[in-house]
Amino acid sequence: MKLLLDENFPLSLYHELRAAGCAVEHIIVLGQRGLPDAVIRERLASEEIIFLTQDTEFEDLPADYPAIVIISRVRQNLPIRQRVDIWLKAIQDFLTRRPSGTLFELLETGEVVSWEIREIQ
Repeated sequence: MKLLLDENFPLSLYHELRAAGCAVEHIIVLGQRGLPDAVIRERLASEEIIFLTQDTEFEDLPADYPAIVIISRVRQNLPIRQRVDIWLKAIQDFLTRRPSGTLFELLETGEVVSWEIREIQ
């Protein structure tokens, strides 16, 4: 399955994923910096793709979308090398495990967990 990195990820992650043999695209490499979220949502509605983002605006995607969204919770104030290492390992593990679901969080520990919406009792 192809990965799509949002523009808020360093290009070094894109290059390392490609070097590891992953099919990956990056919004910046595609020449789409500043692309409105609505346009990205259209792609997510029509394509089986894994979208890695840091934007919580993608938490509400309909469950019938074929795309998988992983929202990174890794702090931006960590050194880039540390963040890239976390993301790289997490994505490789995710692709190996292929958990079911469409919305996930990537924690700072490198764990990718399924997003659950629960009603407040």
